[in-house]
Amino acid sequence: MVGGGKSWRDPGAEGRVKAMPPPGKVPRKENLGLQCEWGSCSFVCSAMEEFCEHVTQHLRQHLHGSGEEEEEEEDPLEEEFSCLWQECGFCSMDSSADLIRHVYFHCYHTKLKQWGLQALQSQADLSPCILDFQSRNIIPDIPDHFLCLWEHCESSFDNPEWFYRHVEAHSLCCEYQAVGKDNQVVLCGWKGCTCTFKDCRKLREHLRSHTQEKVVACPTCGGMFANNTKFLDHIRRQTALDQQRFQCSHCSKRFATERLLRDHMRNHVNHYKCPLCDMTCPLPSSLRNHMRFRHSEDRPFKCDCCEYSCKNLIDLRKHLDTHSKEPAYRCDFESCGFSARSLCSIKSHYRKVHEGDSEPRYKCHVCDKCFTRGNNLTVHLREKHQFKWPSGHPRFRLPVSGHFCVPLRMFAAPHAPASPGTRSMKMATCGCSWFAMRVWS
Repeated sequence: MVGGGKSWRDPGAEGRVKAMPPPGKVPRKENLGLQCEWGSCSFVCSAMEEFCEHVTQHLRQHLHGSGEEEEEEEDPLEEEFSCLWQECGFCSMDSSADLIRHVYFHCYHTKLKQWGLQALQSQADLSPCILDFQSRNIIPDIPDHFLCLWEHCESSFDNPEWFYRHVEAHSLCCEYQAVGKDNQVVLCGWKGCTCTFKDCRKLREHLRSHTQEKVVACPTCGGMFANNTKFLDHIRRQTALDQQRFQCSHCSKRFATERLLRDHMRNHVNHYKCPLCDMTCPLPSSLRNHMRFRHSEDRPFKCDCCEYSCKNLIDLRKHLDTHSKEPAYRCDFESCGFSARSLCSIKSHYRKVHEGDSEPRYKCHVCDKCFTRGNNLTVHLREKHQFKWPSGHPRFRLPVSGHFCVPLRMFAAPHAPASPGTRSMKMATCGCSWFAMRVWS
């Protein structure tokens, strides 16, 4: 059975659209300017209930206005399931139910953009987002239904606003359970979750990880964020380079705030160790990629022209170029007829032939010998100086640009040390997995 938050059913099932009341009203202190962008409509209001009711009228007219005349047509008109929201372009070929959910998400997205505008106006030192304004109404694909998986519930919704309010109501109605003599916690009732929290507010925040709820959106580009901090970081990352005063001591990248720098610095420390080898990674996603490429034999991407298979789509696309009779890439330098089947070959040709870049660019920090390719330096460090790296790493990592010699550093967290016998310099606070030097061009 559909929950009370479902605003209306498929027009094919009912003769008219009914806008059902929301499951719970959660007002916000600030007054919102919710502007309808359906076609040329200029309606503005401040309450989500009124706004959703107004948009429901557009949907009713759009889907039912000429339904009797179109009923005798053999082929349904594509326009019937097209979204008329400005700068959107969505069109469903399946059913009007997809359009209904999509348009109601526009309502919710409009509210998030208003909250984003208010958050931005409260920060006098920040400028607006400079990304493409035409993407402001591009929203993600919507699931079949917004389904609540709280224990014994399973209500479904077409309108995300009512869905998120419904889930929040679950968090507010939870009873505290005793843990020990003096402690009480609330339990997450979401299907398959065993998390506990000290109060309902923490549970409410946690539930967003289940529902994927976003709470604010950029009023310029439309990007959605899980909290105001991430949204404001989105703005600060667009700060002009001369105003980015915080610089990373390891890779020289600059940031607008000290906190953004700290977040970035975590990428230089490897906290996650592979259970099958000595490889350490800075992020869980990096570890998953390592496991897939180094320890898994699964090759899900297969070539339709031969028996070749690989582990990612990029490698498959590169391979498909080998089946082409015509070169996939051509040098765009005037009067040059060079062509190749890979972008890498074109770039290498351009550097060597048109930029005169044939000088050695990589320098060994032990004996000062120079090399034209980073791979040759890697071989030199391994064979001449007996440098090693933890299993799982295919090579020394070499940066791409610069003008001076610097050591390359990969830090392993104290609980994830490098393998025994690795020749490397050590830092005062953590183990440095390797060093190499490069003459920057």
